[in-house]
Amino acid sequence: MANQEIKERPKWPLKRLKGMYFAMHCWKCKKFELPVEEYKQRCEDNIQKIIDNLEIKEMKFRDFNNIIKNSTFCKFEKRDFSNNCHICKKWGISRRF
Repeated sequence: MANQEIKERPKWPLKRLKGMYFAMHCWKCKKFELPVEEYKQRCEDNIQKIIDNLEIKEMKFRDFNNIIKNSTFCKFEKRDFSNNCHICKKWGISRRF
């Protein structure tokens, strides 16, 4: 196995990368709990502006992830999934299993 090839990570279309980023990061962010229009203005529109300014049509997810996470608007704030979280209480979710 010394000659085992290192598999190159695939490149994805930018529209797909936007969806992948949302699925992996945005839903965990406190900003997602904002009203839809405010969230769209703060996050989704800014991600789209970055995509529109890129001169390429596809890239690796890791590179796209780094671009968005290093932007000034996307400062990832994790949700509070403790028993004090108002969303968890609303849905009857408890951290105690």
